[in-house]
Amino acid sequence: MKRVLIVGAGSGGTIAANTLSAQLKKEIKRNEVEITVLDDRGKHIYQPGYLHVAFKGADPEKIVKDEHELLNPAVNFQIDAARHIDLNEREIKTEKGKTLSYDYLILSTGCRTNPDLIPGLSGENYDFHTSPEASYRTWKAISEFKGGDIVMGITTLPHMCPPSPNESVFLADEFFRKKGIRDRVDITFITPYPRVYPAEAISECIEPLFEERDIRVETFFNIDSIDPEAGKIFSMEGDEIDYDLISLIPPHEGSPVIFDSEIGDEEGWIEADRFTMLVQNFDDAFAIGDCTAIPISKSGVVAHLQAHTVSATIADGIRGIGGVYRYNGRINCPLEIGDGKCTFVVSDYEEPIKKIEPSRIGYLQKWMIGKGYWKMLKGGLDIPMKFYFGETCCKQQEY
Repeated sequence: MKRVLIVGAGSGGTIAANTLSAQLKKEIKRNEVEITVLDDRGKHIYQPGYLHVAFKGADPEKIVKDEHELLNPAVNFQIDAARHIDLNEREIKTEKGKTLSYDYLILSTGCRTNPDLIPGLSGENYDFHTSPEASYRTWKAISEFKGGDIVMGITTLPHMCPPSPNESVFLADEFFRKKGIRDRVDITFITPYPRVYPAEAISECIEPLFEERDIRVETFFNIDSIDPEAGKIFSMEGDEIDYDLISLIPPHEGSPVIFDSEIGDEEGWIEADRFTMLVQNFDDAFAIGDCTAIPISKSGVVAHLQAHTVSATIADGIRGIGGVYRYNGRINCPLEIGDGKCTFVVSDYEEPIKKIEPSRIGYLQKWMIGKGYWKMLKGGLDIPMKFYFGETCCKQQEY
């Protein structure tokens, strides 16, 4: 029997499991293949929903579902935590004392936030990248804010969802305008980048909005520390900014099991081929989504498309066909600017990001993607998604 082991049941892991269970349906029925998903939570969180929980007061319970509801019944789902991954021996040891072996491994372990990497940030910051509870805590702080200085933006790189820092600023501005207290709130956006968005085309698109909405921008601002008592943020460049409330994207790093297994870099990111997602120096282990060191957006769309690419390679390998599929680097990240408008950050490894003006049609597209998320995880939208994204992978005959 061939065993496929998937560690992590986020977007990438769930899609990979459901895709493989559909592609290898006959082999699974004949007990020739077993697909196992290992995840320590048992709950699936729609992470893009954090933004609207934090800045629009959306119900945090509506962005969480039981993972059992999302996985194909043919998938062996185990709620347990991976504690050590041995890529050479092809086995994983779990918190409950199990040892799981595999023929093919998909690492979809995601990433975690670690505010302790910046002195003074932990406990002081209102973030929306950690959990539904943290996002709702941010909403409470924003909705109860009466006036003063708010500092928003990026602490370190990389982080999940590159457009999210800009989106948070625009939605906070929209909220305070609608509440009628925008004239009492000063918003400052800080970023280590030389512009408001790393891609110049998108920056050209949204930078005028910062000026129109009176949002102060501090570029090349690399946070060194925060003094909660003084209400000050200090940069490595020697600058300082006063605040009454901070909502910053906290530092991100790889999952603990990646550190403990010593299979990542110093920040816990897994080195993998950007086309095949094969873990460096291995032909039976893949890494997808946020857990990789691949220089690409840490986003659900990337995890989705990488999952399909890797699943195709594994299915063909199990059937003895051989070869490997290559992902073309397609990204498709919405950037909401408030007032019911949205632009998209779209590119691939060959095509650079282009300027797309924000529009209500763009917002409708984002809304539709969000509404279809749960169905998409189960494979129910594979045909329209393929039409929307186009061909995002192709096959080469050798590894």
